[in-house]
Amino acid sequence: MFEDPEPEDRPLNLLIVEDEALIAMLIEDALTLHGHTIVGTADNVQEAIALGQAGDVDLALCDVRLAQGDSGVDAAVKLAELGIPVIYLSGNCPGRADHRLILGCVSKPFHTAALHKSVVAAHSIAAGAAPPMIPTALTLYS
Repeated sequence: MFEDPEPEDRPLNLLIVEDEALIAMLIEDALTLHGHTIVGTADNVQEAIALGQAGDVDLALCDVRLAQGDSGVDAAVKLAELGIPVIYLSGNCPGRADHRLILGCVSKPFHTAALHKSVVAAHSIAAGAAPPMIPTALTLYS
């Protein structure tokens, strides 16, 4: 008999919004190592919205500054408006969230284990459950 995995053990479908290819690959490697699926990587707002509309996304991770003047904050708000919870992953964490589904920020540089734990905690919070723990790497917005 198989039991449902604990929430922290459930693989998530994640969207990465990051304009630097090497960093996006590092994020993807760090999260797929823990069993998560990357449904797509976007480097601008339009791609992020298209991927958010097209896929089953449990959580998005958005850099704040994107190439060619695009804003990860704008991408995060648009994704949150689609019902997708978001955490920022940035060296420049905003001081506040512009939507209730923008849950927090993980500062770059990050440790891969802390990133996984932050994703799990943010997803639990978005689902209305108590997270197994809130890692110190994740700054939550109230």
